[in-house]
Amino acid sequence: MISGNIGRIRDVAAHYTRHTSAAVTEADEVFAWGKFNGQRNSSPTKTSFTSLDEVFAKIRNGTVTFQPLRTNLDDEPIEEKNTENESHEWEWLKKHFDDAESADVVFVVEGKKIHAHKTILLMRCAVFKIMFQGNWKESNEREQIIEPHSYDAFFAFLKYFYTNEVDLQPDLALELFALAHFYQMTDLQKECLKIIKRGVTMENAASIYDKAILLAAEELKDFVFKFCMEHLTAVMNSDGFKLLSGDVVKDFVLHAVQEGAFKK
Repeated sequence: MISGNIGRIRDVAAHYTRHTSAAVTEADEVFAWGKFNGQRNSSPTKTSFTSLDEVFAKIRNGTVTFQPLRTNLDDEPIEEKNTENESHEWEWLKKHFDDAESADVVFVVEGKKIHAHKTILLMRCAVFKIMFQGNWKESNEREQIIEPHSYDAFFAFLKYFYTNEVDLQPDLALELFALAHFYQMTDLQKECLKIIKRGVTMENAASIYDKAILLAAEELKDFVFKFCMEHLTAVMNSDGFKLLSGDVVKDFVLHAVQEGAFKK
């Protein structure tokens, strides 16, 4: 039994080894009680969290997860995902990519046009949603001039909205990764990251490291740095390394020293 009136509860969870309980109300407020924030609370205490996951992720001395009491909040069976129908939907979208007749926005890149549909773009990308629905100059213009990206990279970027697929060489994937970073397309970033990792070589590792720093892409930076440590002499003698700025070289060398790369 717990005391305190917090209203109707939509979901509740507990973890017996951590002695922590939490609930989400119908007003989407999250309450916690038991051992929480270094204290023992016998009554539900309102938190600033927005989900049960956040509560259990903040438990001291070990983050835990939980299983909800119901697989579906409405006690209805969960429908299996119909991959066949989903495939048909993507096939339908593919046919309308770069379709000049039905498109309502045109991107001009390196003097060449790519036709698209605002509705599809703003449904999948928050940046496009702000751009097309906000009080911006671009909101009312049919043609959008894109600089300084290449046509191939931006074509692949827009095509992703209609196919959900990425099929690129590693050098182009790096530019696409930068586009995904700018437009806040997390899923596309992950796909590009896979391609880039597979294509890292001793010749291009330094330039990818440089780009990772510029984009603040820590996962990519760490991956490439480890690759460089395994092939340090070859990477530092590559043309790509010679083109790095002094600040990047200094950052790289200091990091390498910390990792013991130059110890005898």
